[in-house]
Amino acid sequence: MRRCLHPAFAATLMALVSFSSLSAAARVVTDETGRRVKVPDHPRRLVSLAPSITETLYALGLGDELVGDTDYCDYPPEATKKPHVGGQMNPSLEAIVALKPDLVLGTAEGNRRETAEQLARLGIPLYGLSARTVDDMLRSILDLGDVLGEQAPAQGLAASLRRRVEAVRKSVDGLARPRVLFVVQYQPLITAGAHTFISDVIRLAGGRSVTRDLGQEWPRMSLESALARDPDVILLPQSTSFAPDLAQLARLPGWKDFRAVKEHRVYLVPDTIVRPSPRLVDALEVVATILHPARQARIPVPESLKIQEAQNKLVTRHSFPARPGRALVIDSAEVSR
Repeated sequence: MRRCLHPAFAATLMALVSFSSLSAAARVVTDETGRRVKVPDHPRRLVSLAPSITETLYALGLGDELVGDTDYCDYPPEATKKPHVGGQMNPSLEAIVALKPDLVLGTAEGNRRETAEQLARLGIPLYGLSARTVDDMLRSILDLGDVLGEQAPAQGLAASLRRRVEAVRKSVDGLARPRVLFVVQYQPLITAGAHTFISDVIRLAGGRSVTRDLGQEWPRMSLESALARDPDVILLPQSTSFAPDLAQLARLPGWKDFRAVKEHRVYLVPDTIVRPSPRLVDALEVVATILHPARQARIPVPESLKIQEAQNKLVTRHSFPARPGRALVIDSAEVSR
């Protein structure tokens, strides 16, 4: 359904957008979605329409330039204090215009093309990013640096993250690859298809996604089909909005029949894995440690992501009655979304 502007809002529109449309020299660039976008040189009033972009802006030291973000932008904590413009799929155009942005930043995966077109008609440019792999995420950092005139910080951040990715790759090179089922949602079962950054994380971490043959990004799957794929390991994001606790999962019809469940090879991982932001590399390091615990010392897991033994109170609360040393969980309290 096409969204209409309120007449009173439309009547005052030109006065509100003139600040952003006339305040700076502009250049035409092609964004990651293939759109030609006229963006100002060195934009300094930014609105983010995706949590991953918000995180990246802060990682680049541009938190002060961020004048607005979405209801779901919750990391770092400072992002929650910014004016919100609504959700990703249906942000408030009125709220965006009122913030007088030089540039709005969105994603092909999380925002509608209609939003970009509506903003363009209002004289507000939207630069779109798209990340389906870890490499794409690193490229997006560099693209943002170019668009925002912050090339040096972007290059430094991307290079640092790339070194960590390469360290993981080397640590698991040549090892047997366990078969992994990633559970985005468990009722109904939604998983990660071939062309997603989550499947790419599993590959780089030394695993094989059992859904890597599925063309859809986030396919729905029956439990019978997932059982037939017989994963060695099941991963769930540590977030109540996506998954149950592990003890509950072990009792659910269908789920309790998985070999990975019976062998206590179900793990919670930081929900940073569901955002293509710099913290996706944190999740990569953790997944590699889970899949290849013998190489744990060679994988540089961040200090804020602690591996805890089954006796630990967090695991006791969220995991199965476990055999010592088998059930691990990652404490993501310090890095939750």
